[in-house]
Amino acid sequence: MAVTESRFELDRRASMRRSVTGGVLRTTLLAGLTLIFVYPVSMIVLGAFRDGLPSENLPFTIDGLLAAFTVPETWKTLSNSVVLVVVCGTISVAGGGLFAWIAANTNVPGRRLLTPIMVINLFVPPLFHTLGWIMLGNAQNGLLNQLGRALGTHGPLINIQGWGGLILLTSLGYMPFAYLLLLGAFKNRDSSLDEAAAISGAGTVRTFFTVTVPSVGPAITGAALLIAVLVFQSFDGPQLIGRQAGIYVFSTQIYRYVRDEAPAEYTKAFALSLVLIVLVLLLFLAQRWLLRGRTFTTLTGKTSRRDPQELGRLRWVLSALIVVVVLLNFILPLFAMALGSLQPIFGVTSTGLTLDNYVTMLTDPQFSSSLALTAWLAVIGGFGSISIALLTTYVTARRRGFLRGYTSFAVWIPWALPGVVLGLAYMFAVLYIPAFRGLYGSAFLMTLVLIVATIPVSSRIAEGALAQLSPELEEAGRMSGASAGRVLVTIVLRLVIPSFLAGWFLSALFISGNLAVPMLLAPPGLEPVSLTAFQQFLTGEMSRGAALFMIILIAAFAVLALAALSVKLGGRLLGRTDRPANPLSQITH
Repeated sequence: MAVTESRFELDRRASMRRSVTGGVLRTTLLAGLTLIFVYPVSMIVLGAFRDGLPSENLPFTIDGLLAAFTVPETWKTLSNSVVLVVVCGTISVAGGGLFAWIAANTNVPGRRLLTPIMVINLFVPPLFHTLGWIMLGNAQNGLLNQLGRALGTHGPLINIQGWGGLILLTSLGYMPFAYLLLLGAFKNRDSSLDEAAAISGAGTVRTFFTVTVPSVGPAITGAALLIAVLVFQSFDGPQLIGRQAGIYVFSTQIYRYVRDEAPAEYTKAFALSLVLIVLVLLLFLAQRWLLRGRTFTTLTGKTSRRDPQELGRLRWVLSALIVVVVLLNFILPLFAMALGSLQPIFGVTSTGLTLDNYVTMLTDPQFSSSLALTAWLAVIGGFGSISIALLTTYVTARRRGFLRGYTSFAVWIPWALPGVVLGLAYMFAVLYIPAFRGLYGSAFLMTLVLIVATIPVSSRIAEGALAQLSPELEEAGRMSGASAGRVLVTIVLRLVIPSFLAGWFLSALFISGNLAVPMLLAPPGLEPVSLTAFQQFLTGEMSRGAALFMIILIAAFAVLALAALSVKLGGRLLGRTDRPANPLSQITH
């Protein structure tokens, strides 16, 4: 009897300890989410009613906010942004959907190369893509225009710095996102629907638009929503291309108000930020309204057929289209960047090719420190991003109630805000509290904002990794007496290590190419590669800027190759005969 009571008392104390520990962990998580995500963004609302820095102790007023909506440039910025979102979003989703259909449902030659190519394009930082096209298509010394002049043409063949160039690069840049978002939906379709339409007399084009596209309607609207948000957030292309032609969108106009105006017009910047948030919310509501009451079931209990659709001669036209997009989206800008990095003076072919730019980048203290800083930011920031993404995704997938809803809301915030707006919000957040003001102008603040800005990317991999884990594994751990934290570390984390490493690598790449956050928050003397390369291009040293980015790309793909080799050798040493799933494939589902 005494033994039974003693065991009961031990169980009761263990239960109390787990309850107290769980309460502490929940409170810590909620406090962390509030401090890192919610509080800084609340500064957007506060800043809209206060024309100045928080440290200046200015009174609150609505005059600045009202004045921001009376100037014509606000409405011009709004119209430019809407045009860019509608046109580029339509092209990106249409192109991505077409290529996803080609890869998943047709017999087009070369279709199996689409997914690897799109994933590689996803790895390449947007700034690299934009600078590569500037080297190809600027009117003065772009490589394509030099070729045109050599062939005897008068005037430039192409001028990338205008509406046409901005739409082209933005559409191409976000097409891989649309492709990877839609690929899973097209793969899961029942091809017998298309065969039924063909038997009824419908041609390939009519079947595609009346049967295929409607059957993946939810996936298309979801992809369109995400692409629209991403285009609203875009900064690199509009800053490097649109601004030269006098085209300002939300992100570049906000940056202009904060950095180019003297004194800085913070109220106008925050007013535009509020408009952007409202537009993103309207996009989410519009998607729910469009899909209300509709059913899109294409997979049932019956056997589904997924045979490739025969396209006849049309398949060769689509193969040529694949080649064109690969050239425009990857090969041409990579060629321009590689060739430019080997030229002493970009565009001057008579000087020959040399590795002097690479030697300068690796030996000059300024540039070598920029490379070292970028490496540290990528490693630390990538680890922080995937760690937070894994934790928050686990909470939203495995918990219920207020904790789940609040976590989902907090992590959603980075999706809705451009990097410039995030940087501005965090700048005001640390200046508003005297104890935090020492963080202003520090590398810590820049790293934190880079982590937050990259969480939407790492969350995608974390969601796919956790979706493959059965909750029964965690329930078994808890039934054995393990706490929630121990289950997370010893069971969940061990099983998702491949995806964790993939997310770390991908987040590191995005951080190394992020331009918006460093332009606003980089401390003097601590400039990452993206900002250093941008400054080199502004000062006409395009070859040095190209060499910087080539070093980053070569290092990134070297790390990826070593990681793949390590996995392969590790599998052989352990005697594994089964082939592990590629964690990067989570992006495609």
